[in-house]
Amino acid sequence: MKRNLILTLTVIAIVFHIQVAQAAFKDCGWGTRPAGMGGAFVGVANDSNAPLWNPAGIAQMKYTETSFMYSTYYNGLDLKAGSDSVSLGFNYLSFVYPKSPLGAFGVSWANFTATNLYKEDTYTLTYAKKLNDWLPELPPIIYLGLNLKSMGHTYTLDDYAQNDPVFVQGGTSKSAFTVDLGALVKPWDRLAIGIAAKNLTQPDVGLKDEDIVPMEFKVGAAYRYTLITPAVDMTMRDGVTTMHLGVESFLMHKALGLRAGWNSTELTFGFSFNGIRSQNFGLNLDYSFIMPLEIEDSSGSHRISMGVWF
Repeated sequence: MKRNLILTLTVIAIVFHIQVAQAAFKDCGWGTRPAGMGGAFVGVANDSNAPLWNPAGIAQMKYTETSFMYSTYYNGLDLKAGSDSVSLGFNYLSFVYPKSPLGAFGVSWANFTATNLYKEDTYTLTYAKKLNDWLPELPPIIYLGLNLKSMGHTYTLDDYAQNDPVFVQGGTSKSAFTVDLGALVKPWDRLAIGIAAKNLTQPDVGLKDEDIVPMEFKVGAAYRYTLITPAVDMTMRDGVTTMHLGVESFLMHKALGLRAGWNSTELTFGFSFNGIRSQNFGLNLDYSFIMPLEIEDSSGSHRISMGVWF
């Protein structure tokens, strides 16, 4: 039993690149479309996935949009917490309203769950504005964005963990608030350069001892050709720099989208199908497959989401 619990916690630690007893709220690439591009999305950020990638991106959206993502992680692994089976899952729900004369607004919920063991929830309010609306003489197009985030995590205890000093003295849950900032610059129509600074207040989410969520910086660029958009991102966190490469193409009058991507821990593929489209309403389905490069005995991870814009 103890061995199975340690295995499960170790897998969770690998997912988040953290110590087993800590929850560092590592950004695991919320959303299906960004995952299909290997996490290269900071310079794209033009749909309801944008808030937790680059909050400035929602200001370039033309339609109100809502989407929901469901994901199962590392299928095929036999994970246990005591006698209970553990599955790893991600959920993401987002709503963006970009049509206000004051700017674009969004609200989102991101969740990671290890059933019968642990969960994280991040609630986000997003605001973004096109800077050129205030300063029309600016030569490039510039968008600025802000996130206000509430981050909370909760442990589910079994008999083995009930008497652990961490939980006896610190409880089983903790939440904190923090801020993200983002910018998106378009020097010309086809090129977009994005930057995002996350967790600027470095909130403490420790139970008994201090557990600081570190700042995270993302820089990315995307170039939109006629049929294809290559993108590259660089993520810096805790002194570690990770590269993300992705590509996306829309075919059949944008009814079908194809994606592929790579980063140091994953190889990814994805597609989207815009099944219902009109001038004022659209419904799309997205899917991505993620093959981990660091975890054996897993058949990969699957993400699926449905989005509606109007």
